Amino acid sequence: MGGVDRYFFDLADLFKKKGDKIAFFSMQSNLNRKSIWSKYFVSNVSYENQDILSKLKFTGRLLYSREAKNKINELLEVFKPEIVHIQSIYHQISPSVISEIKKRNIPMVQSIGDFHLVAPNYNLFHSGKICETTKPNKFYKAYFHKCVKGSYFASFIEVFEKYLHYYLGWERNYIDYFIVPSQFTRNKLIEYGLGKEKIIYLPHFIEVKPYAPNYFHGNYSLYFGRLSEEKGLFLLLDVMNMLPHVQLKIVGRGPQEKRLKEKIKLLKLKNVQMCGFLDGYKLKKIIEKCRFTILPSIWYEVFGLSILESFACGKPVIASDIGGIPELIRDGYNGFLFKPGDAQDLTRKIINLWDNPDLNKTLGKNAREFTRKNFNPEVHYEKLFELYKQTLKRHY
Repeated sequence: MGGVDRYFFDLADLFKKKGDKIAFFSMQSNLNRKSIWSKYFVSNVSYENQDILSKLKFTGRLLYSREAKNKINELLEVFKPEIVHIQSIYHQISPSVISEIKKRNIPMVQSIGDFHLVAPNYNLFHSGKICETTKPNKFYKAYFHKCVKGSYFASFIEVFEKYLHYYLGWERNYIDYFIVPSQFTRNKLIEYGLGKEKIIYLPHFIEVKPYAPNYFHGNYSLYFGRLSEEKGLFLLLDVMNMLPHVQLKIVGRGPQEKRLKEKIKLLKLKNVQMCGFLDGYKLKKIIEKCRFTILPSIWYEVFGLSILESFACGKPVIASDIGGIPELIRDGYNGFLFKPGDAQDLTRKIINLWDNPDLNKTLGKNAREFTRKNFNPEVHYEKLFELYKQTLKRHY
C-alpha cells in the first residue's frame, strides 16, 4: 500500500472514530475493503497488458469517463455530502466527476500525493533522474522527451489529457483548496504556476499507540515500500555490496522486483533478503525488530509515510536529502540525511548507525517522541475540519 492509499484509509478510519458520516467513491478492485458504497464504484480497468483497441478505449476513459459521471451522480443523490474530499481520481476515474460535483455547488478539497496536477509525468522522474522539462505548463515537451514510461504513445496520451484538463480548468478552478503534506510540495506547485492562496499545508499523521517501540539493537537494516526505480534501490544494493557485514531486508512489491532479484544474484549478495509484500501486523513486526530503516529515494518524495512508521517503532531512518524528506528527518537527531544518489555518503551513514548501538537507541527514542508530538491524529483532524469549515463558508 503506497503513501496515498495509506493516508486515504487512515483518514477514513479517523473520521469513523469521530462518528462522522462518510461515503466512498472508488474503482472496483479485489483489494478494496468491503463497503456499502461499492455498488457506486466504477468498473475495474488496468492499462497494463492490453491490446491496442483496449488501450484506446481506456484512453477515452482517462480523458472523460461517462461511467464515472453517472455513478457519482447516483451516489450524490443518495448521500448528499456537505463537502467532497478528493484523493486520487486520474486515470481510473478521471476529473469528469469534478464537473458533476460542481454542478451541485458542493465544496471540494483535494489531497495532493504527487505532481500529476502540474505535469504529465506525475513523479517528475524518468530515465533514472529528476525531470522537469515541462515546467511551467509546457506539457508538449513531455512527448518529445518520452517522459511517461519512456513511450511516445503513453506520453502523448498524458500530454493530451493535461492540455484538455488545463483548459477546461476543472481541477484548478473548481477545487477550493489543495492540501499538501510538505512545504516542499507546496513550493513546487507554486513554482509550476499554481496559485499559492489555494494550497494548504497539512502534514500526514500517524497514531503511535499501535506501534510498540523497540530500542533494542536489531540484526538487520530495512527498506519497505514500493519497488520502483525512483526509490533508489539499485544504489542501495551497490552500497550493500561494499558492506557485507551489514544485513538488509527489502519489503514490498513493484515493477522493479525482478530486476532487483537479478542484481542481488549477479552481485552474489548474501547479506540482502527480499521478503515480498507485507502489511498490517507482519509489517509492524519486521519494522520493530530492525536496527534502522533506509529510504534512498532519488525523486522528489512528497512526504514519506514510511518514515513516520519507522519513527513510531522507535527506529531512526537514513534517507535522501530530497523532496519533503528533510521536513521529517532532523539530521543527527532522529536519523541521518545523505546526498541523493551518493553511494559513499550513504555508506558512511549506514556504518555510523550500524556500529553505534547507543547512538541508534538515542535517535530511535528521539524519533518516537518527535512523531508523537508533531504528527498527532487529533491535531490533524482539528486542522482539517477547520479547513472544511473555511471551505463551506466560501460557498454559503
